[in-house]
Amino acid sequence: MRIVTVTIIIGSMMLLSNAVNALERFAGIEDGSDENLKAICQDYMVNSYLKNDPELFFHLLPKSLSSREERLEKKWYEGHLKRFGSETLTKYDVFEIADGFTERMYKGHKIKKIKIEYQAGIMEKIKRSSCRFELFEDNRWYFSQKP
Repeated sequence: MRIVTVTIIIGSMMLLSNAVNALERFAGIEDGSDENLKAICQDYMVNSYLKNDPELFFHLLPKSLSSREERLEKKWYEGHLKRFGSETLTKYDVFEIADGFTERMYKGHKIKKIKIEYQAGIMEKIKRSSCRFELFEDNRWYFSQKP
């Protein structure tokens, strides 16, 4: 009986722990250092975009897009199928990320952009794109354009 109780308690703690670790949607990030944004871009490209997991994508979107959440989620899966095909992917055939960022201002907001190149799945050519992050009034960084 004691073993069952302990097992239930541990299982409940694990479920609660997983729920706490889930990323809040439309929350952005505080640390806008080049190293952190580069790591986030790489994490997004490898663990979210390639593997068809939109959790980090929605975390990095600004709150102004929350009203379009359902539509964005639908488009996410359609876009992934069109870009990479139906096969489950775990790595890129080609993935390069630039060393540094370019910075500019847009409507009073600071923008940081880092260039990337990638190819995977059914893609016939290497795609060039970028991760763009925008600093909003709440001093948090959000995607201003996803790759």
